[in-house]
Order: sequence, then C-alpha cells, then structure tokens
Amino acid sequence: MNKETGERLFRYRKANHYSQEDLSEKIGVSRQAISKWERGESSPDTDNLIELARLYNITIDELINGTDEPETNQQTDNDEAKRTQNDDNEKENENEPKVSFTNGIHVHDGKDKVDISFSGIHVETKNGERVHIGGSGIEVDGVDEDYIFKRKPSWMHALLPICAIITYLILGFVFEKGWAIGWLLFLLIPIIESSIAAVKTNNPSAFAYPVLVVAIYLTVGMLMGIWHPTWIIFLTIPIYYIITDAIKQKKMDKEHKAETNDNIN
Repeated sequence: MNKETGERLFRYRKANHYSQEDLSEKIGVSRQAISKWERGESSPDTDNLIELARLYNITIDELINGTDEPETNQQTDNDEAKRTQNDDNEKENENEPKVSFTNGIHVHDGKDKVDISFSGIHVETKNGERVHIGGSGIEVDGVDEDYIFKRKPSWMHALLPICAIITYLILGFVFEKGWAIGWLLFLLIPIIESSIAAVKTNNPSAFAYPVLVVAIYLTVGMLMGIWHPTWIIFLTIPIYYIITDAIKQKKMDKEHKAETNDNIN
C-alpha cells in the first residue's frame, strides 16, 4: 500500500471519531495492524476493506481512491453519542466497589473481580488478565499488547504453591492458630504471580491489587481483630486502577502522537 492510501485511511478514521483501538475492536484486527496500514507498511485484505467501507458508509473505490474530503458518517456520530451516554450511565453504577461474603469472599469494583471460595481463587481484570488457583493447578492468562497469552503450568510455576503448602503445614503443626490463619499464605501466590506479569509486560494494571487488599484486610482482621474500619481499604481498589489507567492512557497518547507525526511526515 502506498503512503497516500495510508494517509487516506488515517483521515477517514479521524473523520469518524475512532481511535486506533476503537477501530480495531470494530473490525476485529489488532491496533498494530491499523497503525501499519496508516503508515503504508502493509495493506488491509479484502474482508477488512469491505468492513472499513461499510463502517464509513462509503464504497471500496472511494476508500482506496479517495475523495476530496472524508465526510463524517452521521450514523457513526449518533452511535458514538448513544454509546457515550450508556457508558456514563453504566459507570455511575458499576464503579462502586461491591463486597460479598456469600459462599466465600467476592470483591467486584465494576471493572475487576476477586472471588475466593472452596473452588479456588479467581482474579480477573477488565483488560482480560486472569489468574485462577484451584484443584487443577494455577492458570494465568495475561495480555501482552493486543495478544492474550496463557502461561502453562510447569515445575517452576509449581514451586511457589509448593512452598506455600509446606509453610502452611509447618505453621499448622507448630502454632496453635496455624491452621486457622496460615491459609492466608495462599493469597501470596496470585500476588507474586501478577507482580511478575506486571513487570514483564510493563503494565501496572496487571498486578492483582484486589487480592493484595483482601490479604491485608483478612490478615489485620484475623490477627488483630480489627474488621472495622479496615474495610475502607477496599475503596483504594478503584483509586489504584484510576492511577494505572491514567498512566496507560498517557503512554497510549504518546504513542498515538508519534504515529500521527509519522503519518504527517
């Protein structure tokens, strides 16, 4: 694809108020692919051209050969306005942290989830990262850029839970309350695993902060008997992700600015 066609794809996207991430979700490709199209490094296939033309309400010929000035799709504007309104309404209800102690411990803040029950420990973030610890072992699904990777169990990954089990048994046999309190050690597994994933992907939101909050809350409550007002710590969960999202957005804006400058040059 020549540079002129790439610039035309860029102008149509901007005229219809889509970011590269928005467009990637609409047509089912990665953000990197769209970036390469707009820089003229690669070309969308026929299916993607059809999807783009349909989305912009133009013909494929207009998309490839261009017009004097891309026109904004009025339907896109209406859909965008409705989606923004719906998102705002949903955020008002979903951003409030919810804590439940029914059949376990469940913390949902509208974006991320932490569920601790007899079936195991399950942590899921809004970006798709998941950590599950159960009878079948440890399963970690992380997100690296636009791609989801799965960490397969190995002896190295089993080392941490094995150490936790051994320590738990020692505490149980040596100390009077070891069995009742020692199980908190198992919360260290997703905390350590997610911290490693956060460092490797350079993504602080990958850290299982809600699990850390639960671990602190239960440790203070069970060791010191302070349950109130320690529960206030759960309110830091959305604050943590607001900060990490701001850092991520700043990084994305910087990348987008660099891409825009590349397209202009």
